[in-house]
Amino acid sequence: MPRWFVTGGGGQLATAFADLLEGEVLLNREEALDIRDAEALRVAVHAFAPDCVLHCAAYTDVDGAEAHAETAEAVNVTGTRNVVEAVRGTHTSVVYFSTDYVFDGQKGAPYVESDATRPLNVYGRTKLAGEREVLGWVHGLVVRTAWLFSETGHNFVRSILAAARERAGTGEPLRVVDDQIGSPTYAPHLAAAVDEVVRRGVGPGLYHLAGSGYCSWCELAREVVQLAGLDVEVEPITTREAGRPARRPAFSALDTERPIPRLPHWAEGVAQAVDKLVPLG
Repeated sequence: MPRWFVTGGGGQLATAFADLLEGEVLLNREEALDIRDAEALRVAVHAFAPDCVLHCAAYTDVDGAEAHAETAEAVNVTGTRNVVEAVRGTHTSVVYFSTDYVFDGQKGAPYVESDATRPLNVYGRTKLAGEREVLGWVHGLVVRTAWLFSETGHNFVRSILAAARERAGTGEPLRVVDDQIGSPTYAPHLAAAVDEVVRRGVGPGLYHLAGSGYCSWCELAREVVQLAGLDVEVEPITTREAGRPARRPAFSALDTERPIPRLPHWAEGVAQAVDKLVPLG
């Protein structure tokens, strides 16, 4: 049975892998093992001797990265370099999860793997630098995904559901950005696809795996509110009106030109997540 070393334990993607994987899984939480500590990471990886490292740990606060660029770089770049160095001299593969925010959003159509990158913010730049670290490893796979959500952790679907519940019956609308387009991705769908890719023995390289189709944040919010049966208006606003510190691409939907699994439509994942979240109250 395969042995999996998963960084970022406690996050929504690591949790999805923990629920799915067969074999021996070492789920490393950041409070137990900081990937910025190269020697501690090397010792832990060598002791477990995994077949594959699923590198889910990352600094993902897009706006926070603008003010804390050094921390974002330490986690997303140096931490990723440490992961690669920890498996040096072995046959262990490393799967690194990157983002649609490596693109500038100007293409006007979904991005594929061969498209040129041009990140607009610190988060995107550090994730792109992390990609290069992993692609320099002979057994390195980079999986770009987008707008990740699930029933656990901090994500847009859970945040919208909580905000809509607060406003239900008050007449107060939810104001959500409508001029950013992307591919919402349900974490369990992504985990299943990555599991298949790894087990198939797909070679090292760069892959796009995100929910099929695309929508705006506002459309995604409306889908969540409707599925939850909440009487709340979702009012569209512009990126300028939102006034967030980090620049974001206007259209960063992802597609693939690789012979790999296609994920289900983003709305299927939303339906599954809301179905699990709503009964919880």
